[in-house]
Amino acid sequence: MSLYQGRALQPGRRVRRRGAGPLLPRLVLLAGLAFLLAHLPWGTLRRRVAVVDRVRIEGAHYLDAVRVAAVAGIHEGQDLFAVDLARARQALLLDPRIARAEVRREWPRGVRVSIVERVPVLLVQHGVPWEVDSAGVLLPPLAKGVVADVPLLAGPDFARQRAGTQVLTPQVRRGLAWVRAMAARELQLSGQVSQVDVSDPWSTGLLLMSGTRVLAPAWPPGTRKLSALRVVLADLQHRGTIAQEIDLRFQDQVIVRPVPPARAAAAARPHRG
Repeated sequence: MSLYQGRALQPGRRVRRRGAGPLLPRLVLLAGLAFLLAHLPWGTLRRRVAVVDRVRIEGAHYLDAVRVAAVAGIHEGQDLFAVDLARARQALLLDPRIARAEVRREWPRGVRVSIVERVPVLLVQHGVPWEVDSAGVLLPPLAKGVVADVPLLAGPDFARQRAGTQVLTPQVRRGLAWVRAMAARELQLSGQVSQVDVSDPWSTGLLLMSGTRVLAPAWPPGTRKLSALRVVLADLQHRGTIAQEIDLRFQDQVIVRPVPPARAAAAARPHRG
């Protein structure tokens, strides 16, 4: 006797297959559907539906959003599926003022462009002033005669360098090191400096907004020395005294040379046109 007692083995029962039905109606239905899909006006539908209706630009501060979209080659009304994201990103990265870029589709019909701009920290001579970011990349002006309010790096000339070139000569590295040192949170001196002179390989000259010249070592000294400079400047301002020169080149000393009394009186005298 078999150990299997399933009903399928019981006499008089037929095995019924599920889903087994007429095959011809299904084939006819599939053929009709294929015919319908093949004759739909896909080109017209794509031109009406699959188009870019929104371009979102993120991260543009100095650059104009319209300019960023133009550089990427993306505009409203463009075929959404024809947008070459990789090519658009590469075009953005070729712009000297853009450090990083990302281009993505935003469904159903949008494109998002995210950029990180290069931030100028120094002006340099290029016939007219150009800018340099913290990585030493040379940036052309955003518009004729328009440059950032940052110190001028005096000494080197970049007239032969192309926009987007990374310049890391010893002079540029010195200038960038001074920018970083003066921008330290505990010092906050960068807003008082109008020029960083690195023409002398043995010392660096800082020209302050007040007209005072600071003589310093070639490379930035420690925080203690720069903190002493900040204290001296605050004290001079409190006293209403104008310093002609401040010398930081000596250890544990800050030497202040005041403006001669005659010059100070002339500077304080009201100007008559």
